[in-house]
Amino acid sequence: MNSLSNLINRYRHANWALVDQAVVSGSNFVTGVLLARFLGPEAFGLFVLLQSVLLYVNSFQGALIFQPMMSAAPQLGETERVPYLQGVFALQLALSFGLASICMLLALLAYAFFHSIAGVDVAIAFPVVAAMLAFQLQDWQRRYYFVREKPRASFFNDLISYGSQVILLALASVGGDLNVTNAFWIIAATSLTAFTIGFSQDHQQPVFSHARAVLRDGWRTGRDYLAAWQFQWLGSQGLFMLGAGVVGTQAVGAVRATQNIVGPINILFLAMDNMVTVSAARCYGSSGLDGLSRYLWRITWLGTALLVPLLLTLALFSRPIMQLLYGDQYLTFVSLVYWQAGYVFIQFYLRQTFFFLRTVKATGIILRAGMTMAIVSVAVTALTVHRYQETGLMIALSSGMVAGLIYSVMAARKEANTLKYKQPSVISFDKNLSAGEQV
Repeated sequence: MNSLSNLINRYRHANWALVDQAVVSGSNFVTGVLLARFLGPEAFGLFVLLQSVLLYVNSFQGALIFQPMMSAAPQLGETERVPYLQGVFALQLALSFGLASICMLLALLAYAFFHSIAGVDVAIAFPVVAAMLAFQLQDWQRRYYFVREKPRASFFNDLISYGSQVILLALASVGGDLNVTNAFWIIAATSLTAFTIGFSQDHQQPVFSHARAVLRDGWRTGRDYLAAWQFQWLGSQGLFMLGAGVVGTQAVGAVRATQNIVGPINILFLAMDNMVTVSAARCYGSSGLDGLSRYLWRITWLGTALLVPLLLTLALFSRPIMQLLYGDQYLTFVSLVYWQAGYVFIQFYLRQTFFFLRTVKATGIILRAGMTMAIVSVAVTALTVHRYQETGLMIALSSGMVAGLIYSVMAARKEANTLKYKQPSVISFDKNLSAGEQV
């Protein structure tokens, strides 16, 4: 009995993190089903395109804020971590409101000169920008909790945000009021509510005098991530833009709807992003390259054992699942589920390689991998989409992912050989550091 209690206590952070990701991924899955079913393929395709813009803007946050923070903060002592996170929060606020202002300005200029783009009233940018800003603030709150080793707090914050989002979308669907504009307003409202509650309870204060040192310490890493994510976005979400211009929004909606079927697997992926990044940094700091490699191999084998039966089940029962979730209107696209299963499997191994590269700060390789993915994906899109429609989009996405994986694995092996006899550097943060200095 004592051994069971000790086991539960030992992995309580991981348990809360997994439950949290179950809430996030499960809510996103239900949200995707509601939007796809009640909006229809064409309107859902428009939502996907606008969401792709939102995700593109959020890549700045992920690169400049989250990736440096998730790798650096776990290696800092408590006395250094507090001012570091105060500076990160200040940087987060400046970045989020700056991006929102730029997006709104561009939307207003577009509205003044064009009034609509491709038949869509660009005034829809108001709820999209509001959703972008609120989502970034709430996402900061949940990442902050993981860095502070408070996954339980992250769970309740996500439950407020994503749970209420599902409830409001369901009510709008039943009442016949669900449309693209209302969907983004709901996302904005629920995300802002969760952030406000978390901020009022945690009392984490932004200290702008620390933000400059934070930016200096993480700029090189963040810069490489930012450039890499631009290419990765082009090779994934950006393909929806290119594909929509050739085959229309219906095909884009179909690809995203089938992508949503494998969406619950994001429970594993998102949990890994929060837990593996932090644990890998600690392993590397305490046990060097050998400890890091052993840890990541264990995660890789465990993930493979979990993914294979799940993906095979989804592929085998894809048709009844599609009919149950979306009705008959999406059954013509059922073959895309097979492509989605293969795409997720390849993506898992690419993530493992990226975890290694992030931890050893070989971010230049991640940048070049992103470039490889983008070039291959766009080239294959040009060759296949016009003829194969939505299947061509999946061929392009998968081809880019395979190319990125091959390059990343080869480069990571070379990097590991170079680092084999080196000791990991010790990360420190001092709010008074001058540019380029590190302790």
